[in-house]
Amino acid sequence: MMNTFLQHIWQRYPLVIEPCEEHESGEKMVFEAPENNAIIALIAPLSECLYHCGISHNEEYDSDVWLLPVADCLRHIDALTVINSATRTLLMKVRHWQKNSVTLLRLNVAHRYYTFETEQQIWGHESNAVSEPLRKRARELTRDCCDLCGYSHPEHTLRFRDGNPENDTDNNLGVCCAVCLFSTRLNRLSANDGVMVYLPTMAPEDVSHLLRTLALARREGNERQKKDAASILNWLISHREETEAYWGTSHPGEFGQALLSASPELRETLQQRLRHVALIVNPELLLNHSNQSGPPLDAWPQLSQHFLCHD
Repeated sequence: MMNTFLQHIWQRYPLVIEPCEEHESGEKMVFEAPENNAIIALIAPLSECLYHCGISHNEEYDSDVWLLPVADCLRHIDALTVINSATRTLLMKVRHWQKNSVTLLRLNVAHRYYTFETEQQIWGHESNAVSEPLRKRARELTRDCCDLCGYSHPEHTLRFRDGNPENDTDNNLGVCCAVCLFSTRLNRLSANDGVMVYLPTMAPEDVSHLLRTLALARREGNERQKKDAASILNWLISHREETEAYWGTSHPGEFGQALLSASPELRETLQQRLRHVALIVNPELLLNHSNQSGPPLDAWPQLSQHFLCHD
């Protein structure tokens, strides 16, 4: 399985390590590239010891905040046979903190966003073709959890994480729910397929869960629930104005083409700048999908009030 700690780190930004205890506040270590890469690789084997406690925000990028026990960190470093200069610097500082009764380290690691992807046609591979043996293997590896939003269902679509269907290694096999699938094919969407909106207060996975629930209400709800769903959908779409004011368009296909034509480095930068932009899929495209579910429909009065008062 791919190490998710490494998968979501954007190593072009600095890694910050500091003690959690207040009496040591103000002391921190900042590792710039390329030293940050060495420290991140050092910490990666300890991913099971890490505790994710939130995301911090600034204008340039978002950072995942992780907690790491000092004892586990020192035990791991002491077992190494080769220690480079960055590791030696970290070791000396962590030992100093341990002597001052520090038990937890706080890691601030820049988050690498893959909210949107583009699909390229490769000769000999149809984009909608399903390889059942590969899909079965992907289901087993992911436990049926969508790569992008975490929603679990046995009918998810097979996904090649690097976009190359010829790469069928385990690390490249994932699954994608019906909602998130559209975000992985952004360059193939028309203006009728969806709209790009600015939603800085909602995580991409929450947008996917909400859209899934809207589709359920439109398909199975009573008249009141369908009306509430329409109100929330209109609220979501209204945020296209911010996107159009900043980017000059809310057309999903145009964003996809921009990502597709950009250099790899620029594409990474665009992904970061798009971290507060969400794709609102046309709910008509989701009506025929049986693998949609969400909160009980009798919870709609509270749900609709929450979102309509969100701004």
